[in-house]
Amino acid sequence: MRNVQFKNKTAMNPYLDSNKFAQQTVLTIYAHADDEVLPAAGTLSLMSKTGWNVRCLILTDGSLSSSAIKGTRHQEAEAAGKIIGATYEFYALEECNFSTQTVIKVAEEAIKRWQPNLIITHAPQSEKYGHRDHEVCAIAISNVATRKNIPLWYSAPPVFLRGFEPNFFVDITPVIEEKIAAIGCYESEMSKAFMQLDAILVLSRFWARELGQKDGYFEAFEIARQWVDASFFAAMANSNKQVLIQE
Repeated sequence: MRNVQFKNKTAMNPYLDSNKFAQQTVLTIYAHADDEVLPAAGTLSLMSKTGWNVRCLILTDGSLSSSAIKGTRHQEAEAAGKIIGATYEFYALEECNFSTQTVIKVAEEAIKRWQPNLIITHAPQSEKYGHRDHEVCAIAISNVATRKNIPLWYSAPPVFLRGFEPNFFVDITPVIEEKIAAIGCYESEMSKAFMQLDAILVLSRFWARELGQKDGYFEAFEIARQWVDASFFAAMANSNKQVLIQE
C-alpha cells in the first residue's frame, strides 16, 4: 500500500468530514493508560473536533505503574481525555499476565456496546523489541477486527520502531500543543525518556521528514485493514478542493 498523507487543516482525512460522518465512532484499545496518547493524541483530537465519538479502552489498572497510588493512571487518563475529547473505559487485567483470549472477550464486548467504525491499537512487535502486553493486545485485536470486519489501524510504537511499516500519516500540527498537554497529564510516568517533550517533538518531526516535509508535526499509522464505500471518494474530492482553495 502506498504511503498516504492528508495535509488539509480542516479535514485531515476524508473519513473526518463533519457533515457526513459526525456520528462515527473510533475505539482505541491499548494495554496501559498513556499508550493511547503517545502515538495518537493528535489524531484523536482532530477526530473529536470533527464530530467523531472517541472511545478509549484501557486493559490494565496501572498496578505496575511508577506511581504507588492506586488509580493514579486512570485519573491521569481521564484528564488527558478532557483535552483530546475522549471518554475512557478501564479494565483491571493483570499486567504482564493477561492472555489473548481474555483481550478478545473484552474487545468483543466493547464492540457490541459501541459499534465502532474504526479500531486503533498497538502495532504488533515481537517481545524482543516491544512490550509483552502490547504484543498480546495487538494479536487479539487483529483477530477480532478481522472476524468482525472492522477497519483497523496500528499506531507507532514510542520506541524501537523495528517492524513498524507506516503507510498513513496525519498532520497534527494544528493540535500539537494538545498532544503535548495530554501526554503531560501522565505525571506519574514522566521519568520515562519517551515521555519527555523533546522525544515527543523529535518523533513527530521524524514522521514529517519521512514525508519530505520541512515543517510540521505528524503521527504515523499502519493501516492493517480498511474498506470504503462510494462516499469515501466524494469526500476525498471535496477534501482536495479545500486544499487547493487554501493554497
